[in-house]
Amino acid sequence: MVGTWSGQMTAGSATAPRGHARRRTPRFWAVLRAGTLLAFAAMALFSFATPLYAAPDEPVHVIKAAAVARGQLVGRTTGASQEAFGLVRVPGTYGLPANRNSPTCFHRHPTVPASCAPGLVASSAPVASWIYVARYPPLYYAIVGLPSLVSSGVWTIYAMRLVSALLSALFIGCAAAVAICYSRRRLALVGVVVATTPMVLFLGGVVNPSGFEVAAAISAWTAGSVLVAEHLDDPPPGLVGALGVSVVVLALIRLLSPFWLALIGLTLAGVAGASGLRRLWASHAVRVAGACALVAGALASAWILREHSTAVYARAGLGNVSELTILETSFAHNDFYLPTMIGVFGWFDTWAPTFTYVAWYALVGALVLFAAARGRRRDALVLGLLVAAVLVVPVAISTSQVHRYGYTWSGRDTLPLAVGLPVLAGALLGRDGVGGRSAALAARLSPVAALAQFGAFFEALRRYAVGTRGPDFAFLFDYAWRPPGGFALLLALESAVLLVGAGAVVTAVGRGREPAPPADEGGPTGRRARDALA
Repeated sequence: MVGTWSGQMTAGSATAPRGHARRRTPRFWAVLRAGTLLAFAAMALFSFATPLYAAPDEPVHVIKAAAVARGQLVGRTTGASQEAFGLVRVPGTYGLPANRNSPTCFHRHPTVPASCAPGLVASSAPVASWIYVARYPPLYYAIVGLPSLVSSGVWTIYAMRLVSALLSALFIGCAAAVAICYSRRRLALVGVVVATTPMVLFLGGVVNPSGFEVAAAISAWTAGSVLVAEHLDDPPPGLVGALGVSVVVLALIRLLSPFWLALIGLTLAGVAGASGLRRLWASHAVRVAGACALVAGALASAWILREHSTAVYARAGLGNVSELTILETSFAHNDFYLPTMIGVFGWFDTWAPTFTYVAWYALVGALVLFAAARGRRRDALVLGLLVAAVLVVPVAISTSQVHRYGYTWSGRDTLPLAVGLPVLAGALLGRDGVGGRSAALAARLSPVAALAQFGAFFEALRRYAVGTRGPDFAFLFDYAWRPPGGFALLLALESAVLLVGAGAVVTAVGRGREPAPPADEGGPTGRRARDALA
């Protein structure tokens, strides 16, 4: 698999003629398959390492998926636009109160192992169930709910998780293929790796639309960043196609997806500049992709407005609290938002080791600071504004709804925006000779990311096996809860996936090529080449 990945880099010339892009297509699909397989394996391991219904809101997402697959897009609502609930009828395996409440004994109780939960009861008898995600957009649920049409056994919940993992893995694989086949900036692929935090893999491996949304965002950020950083004058149709598919799917997943898509577009427009946008708009493929994005955004917005999807479930809002206090509290919540972008699993009760957070902050910081320091002034400004947006936008949204719903935001909700930081920074690196040292930098960053991923996976397993106060390693032999396949198999497979992935990234980056300097620095051709690289 390492060879499969690395062998594609030579096909990624940014200055190749149009005919070469057509010959490169089979190589793109080969990298896409390899990247999807690696991402799917990592997410599937989280699927089996996480007890059923131990992910955020997973019980209601499973019910929603089973309902949408049966044609109940919303169910019977109360009629009140501010009410999030809807009534659906699904097989008892998914809708029985005892099943959906089974993780109550351990969720948000990190010292309690998952063994306290009773086993789920399989039942094909229809039951009525109220869910608070009834008004959410149906695309994700329509696909993930398909296994529930085959059987009503408990195993279908794992099947739903695996379908969800495949959906997310396809877009992570697409991002990797774009970085390898269409970018000559060696660190573009490293940006994709850093964007794929342990939380992204966890969310992709459970039934929750957040994982699919973040994966589509990573793909959209990657394709868009490579496009504005390297292909302003001659956008390859394949690259534009990958961007178009990513943004269309992203727009249709969750209630804030069109908003994130708009921020992604504004950020990339800032990198391209007015002249770059005019050059891009001359491409027919770009105009078609833009039109598709606008149509998808309009359809998504129409659903959200008509179904009042922004109504969320919350036990109580805040009463007479000053706006200044709310603002201070919302900013203070960044202490929680930031770690949950990296990896706080379960119902936000399972933290990764400290090393994972330190390593990931360092990885993102290294890419962003290096890109800002060595890039153009405009690039540094855009990256600085993006950092500010990651910190401020959640505060603004949380503050605007706190009187009605309370503090409902979490870090995973910001991930579609936040993943753009390492992706954009990696795509911008390579100017002014920076890329010449990128192979050595990738050789250091990729193993660190792999170790941080393994630490997070190991700690999640330990927490569910014996609780956070249990033994650090003895739980492998003396445990209260055991995942399907056992600890040894899951840890061995996780190690193999991470080793292969890290090796593939290092090899692919090492065999890449940097943009060639313009042949004539002073002539028109040289100026155009410099502009394309800018």
